[in-house]
Amino acid sequence: MGVSDVTRKRILQAVVDLNYQANSAARVLKTSKTDMIGLLLPDIENPMYQSIVSGVEQRCAERGLGLILGNYAQGESINHFTALIERGLVDGLLVASGTLTDNHLKEEILDKYENVVLVNRRVKSASPSVILNDELGAALSVEHLVQVGAKFIAGIFGPPHIDTSQRRRKGFEDACKKAKVKHIFIDVPSWGMKSGLEATVRLLKKHPRPDAIFASTIMMGIGVLKAASQNKIDVPQDLKVVSLHDSSIANFVTPSLSTVDMPNREMGIQAVDLLLRSIAGERPAGVIVNTEPRLIVRESSRVF
Repeated sequence: MGVSDVTRKRILQAVVDLNYQANSAARVLKTSKTDMIGLLLPDIENPMYQSIVSGVEQRCAERGLGLILGNYAQGESINHFTALIERGLVDGLLVASGTLTDNHLKEEILDKYENVVLVNRRVKSASPSVILNDELGAALSVEHLVQVGAKFIAGIFGPPHIDTSQRRRKGFEDACKKAKVKHIFIDVPSWGMKSGLEATVRLLKKHPRPDAIFASTIMMGIGVLKAASQNKIDVPQDLKVVSLHDSSIANFVTPSLSTVDMPNREMGIQAVDLLLRSIAGERPAGVIVNTEPRLIVRESSRVF
């Protein structure tokens, strides 16, 4: 029996009046899966995060998964992205966060949702995570700087409440103590070029002035080089610089920047694997990627 024109008009008007939207979550109840995952990043332009994305994309393609990328700036709400879970659009989330506090992450994401994996960071008593051997990466930097003659090494690190900062600082300090070399460190509120520049300007005012700097991200390292140039400090003659994480951009700054290449792509791959295990009903433990960091010596720390 057909629907009369009057009835059809009433139904359509009811749809408009109720502001009806298709319920994505209801649609996926038939399979209980969307075969989509989300990746939340604080800065997609950062070369370090680009390599993580590359690994995530590779594994998603291999597993037949779709990927939704979300980018947020410090201070922005992340609710628009976590709503993907509530609406049933993704099966789980990978979350990389360089500045949000542990409490904020727990309150907004980790305590609310299952199937969340932290990337390049740990939060105590929370979701599983995939991290790198940041301590070793920092130690390799210090060992190299000592080998090229550094006597006073400064370290620049991110927000002190972040587990990633703490591990990098520990690797730095332990290596300096082992080498019995004078050292200091500065904590800054973010991981970017501006923070690296501003921290270096402060360091260059010290007496005696450090003759080497370890920057705990490549973006910070670029900021260090900028500060040295502005203050007419010769790198590497008067100041040697090494940063954590590598990128092709390190070859195009002046002088070219020595780095420690960390297995970020592998971290992205393993993060997807960990998330899939969680989605399958497991409660996996955290992972430390066992691929060793690799020192890449360029002009900023080379002995000529």
